[in-house]
Parts: sequence; structure tokens; C-alpha cells
Amino acid sequence: MAQNSASPAQKPGPLRTFLGSETARWLLFATVSVGAWEVWARWYNAPFLLPAPSRILGEFAKSPTLVLTNGWVTTQEILAGFVLGSLIALLAAMLLLVLPKLVEDFIFRAVITLNSIPFVALASLVVVWLGVNGIGSKVAIAALYAFFALVYHAHKAMASTDVLKEEVLTSYNSTFIQRLRFLKLPSALPIIFTSLKGAAMAAVNGAIVGELFGAFQGLGFMILDSRYVGNTARVFLAAVFCTFVGWLLLGVLAVLERRFVGWHLEMTRQA
Repeated sequence: MAQNSASPAQKPGPLRTFLGSETARWLLFATVSVGAWEVWARWYNAPFLLPAPSRILGEFAKSPTLVLTNGWVTTQEILAGFVLGSLIALLAAMLLLVLPKLVEDFIFRAVITLNSIPFVALASLVVVWLGVNGIGSKVAIAALYAFFALVYHAHKAMASTDVLKEEVLTSYNSTFIQRLRFLKLPSALPIIFTSLKGAAMAAVNGAIVGELFGAFQGLGFMILDSRYVGNTARVFLAAVFCTFVGWLLLGVLAVLERRFVGWHLEMTRQA
């Protein structure tokens, strides 16, 4: 009599795993986007208005040192501003959990009021206060952008934990630090990581805006200088470099997200 033996589930090969990964989807997106851009720019045939990716790449080949030097300055501003703004936002979100409701409401109204001020006006003031020289003012602006992108959602996520779980911890006489460690932070991590991605993009914008208002180096300065001399390809080149920095930041955050909230990502895929 023939016996039916259940064959073990075959694991997908490396190629199939890669094709189903986030990296492959981003590469597909970039390939399609750049290809469509190249075709459209060549058909439009107005390089002063819309240079093709090949022309932008040729501009990089002409002066790679200039682009990399300015790009490194802006990258430092973005990273420092993102880390500083995110840390301050997370600490503020935690601190608001223990403040009296009246004080919390007052601080949030102040945050909303500041956030309603056009960032362009706020950036110009920061440059005036901290000066044009150095990267300090640009880091501060990038940090402000990241702070406002994160603080509200992080606080609301930590404040909106399950009531029954709060009562269980209360029955064990848990301290605030224990509540934060075992309940509030873990439950808020999915929203925090989503907000961190928005803060990363905000930090990129903040650094460039700061350089546009006052700088002698960086991609924002390169954009202004290139625009004045009519070098549109170099303006696009600076913008593309900023995009790559933003993608790298998002990639790092995606890796950390899979490390700390992989369970949530799996639940989201199965839903």
C-alpha cells in the first residue's frame, strides 16, 4: 500500500527572496522612474527646463569633487538634525506623560502654534539668530523640522495605551519607568517608526531650506549658485543627491523597524 508522505515546505530561493524584498521594489521604482524621465526629457528637448538623467549624470562626471564635498556638508546637517530633533521629540513626548493635564495642554498649544508658523519664516529667523557661518543654524532648522514631524504622534501613541493593560500594571505597583519600558514604548513603536520616516524626510527639507537662506557650502548653496548661472542640470543633480540621502535614511530606519517591530509588519502583511 502506497504511503503518502508530506513533503517539507520548500524555502524560496535567494533570487525569489530578493525579488520580493523592499530593496527590489525600490530598485524597480527607481528604474521605471528614471527611464520614463529620460524618455520624456529627450522628447521634450528643452534641457534648460528639464535635463535628462543622462545629462545630469554627465554634470556629475564634470565636477564630482564639488558635488561630493557639498553633499557631505548637507549630509552631516541632515543626520545631526534628524538625530537631535528626534531625540528631543521622544524625550518631550515621554515628559508630557507625567505632566499635569493643564501643563500638557498648554505645551501642546505652544507646539501647535509654532508648527503653524511657515517653516520658511522660522528658518530665516534661526539663520539670523545662529548665523550663516558653520552648520549650526542648518542643523537647528533640520532638528526643528524633525521635531515637529515626530513629537505629536509619538506622545499620542504612548498616551493611548490599552486601559486594561494599564490597570494590570497598576495592580503590580509598577513605576512610570516600568510602564514606559514594558507597555507604552513597545505599543507605540509602530507609530513612532512611521513618524521617524516622516521626520527623516523633514530633516532633509530643513537642511536645504536652511542653506537656501544662508550658507557658503552645501547642496542648498549649490542649488542657488547653479540657478544664478543657469545650470539647471546641476540644480537637478543637487536635488537627486538629497533624494539619495533621504533614501539611505529610510533604508536604515526600515532595517531598525524590522528589528524592533517585525511582529507588527508581519501582522500588517497578513491583514
